[in-house]
Amino acid sequence: MPLCSQEIDRIEDILFSDDLNEDALDYFGLHGLVSAIVVGPPSVSADQALHATLGGEVKLSNKQTTTLIDAIETIAKDLADFLTEGSDFNLPFEEEDEDYEVAMESWCVGFIEGMLLKEDAWFAKDEEVSAELLLPYMALSGLYDGDEFHQIHDNSKLMQQMIGLLGEQLTDIYLFFHSD
Repeated sequence: MPLCSQEIDRIEDILFSDDLNEDALDYFGLHGLVSAIVVGPPSVSADQALHATLGGEVKLSNKQTTTLIDAIETIAKDLADFLTEGSDFNLPFEEEDEDYEVAMESWCVGFIEGMLLKEDAWFAKDEEVSAELLLPYMALSGLYDGDEFHQIHDNSKLMQQMIGLLGEQLTDIYLFFHSD
């Protein structure tokens, strides 16, 4: 069952706390990070996901830690259920949302952060295919600044195509890493 708005608000309260460093993800980033963990190569623990979400080592209360770990596990289960049922992947933002572009970029940043937790494993199977599958997330995250990414950003039609791929390409990534 997806997180309700009150649970998301509690998560955001923790993630926007002054006690966290500026590298902490927001809810959309957390969702993206967990998405990468679910669809990518296995073996990332909830504790590793929490550490990446917080942008490093941070002391939280037991209640805050439990809230975030529960959220990570709930998002992971929800996403895994979608994948095993063959349903469409529901991203936590919609084009009609007021802050759609910010939410999408934050989600993609989280996705890349999740990929970086096991970067070697992401590229071990077939580096070229992995890079192709990751390109939309890399481009839309705004984290990459090379000439090829500037060319992509300058092409609005290509950017729109990449935005359209975000949800459905997750299934392709999942199948690439989890079927043999």
